[in-house]
Amino acid sequence: MKLAFVLRLAPETETARNHLVGHIEEVDTGRELRFKSTDELLRFLVQCFDEAGQLEVESKEATDE
Repeated sequence: MKLAFVLRLAPETETARNHLVGHIEEVDTGRELRFKSTDELLRFLVQCFDEAGQLEVESKEATDE
C-alpha cells in the first residue's frame, strides 16, 4: 500500500475557504499527522512523496550494483 493514505476531515474544515483540518495517516508506514491547515497537509504529503521517491532511487541503485 505504498503511498496510500487515510484522510479524515474535521468539522472545522471550511471547503469554501480551502481550509482543511483533520488527520492523515500513511498506510504503509503508519506515519500520521493532525493538521490544522491545508498547508500543513500539503507539506506532509510532499514529504511523504519525496521520501518514497528517494527510497525508490536508493533501492534501484542497490540492485544495479
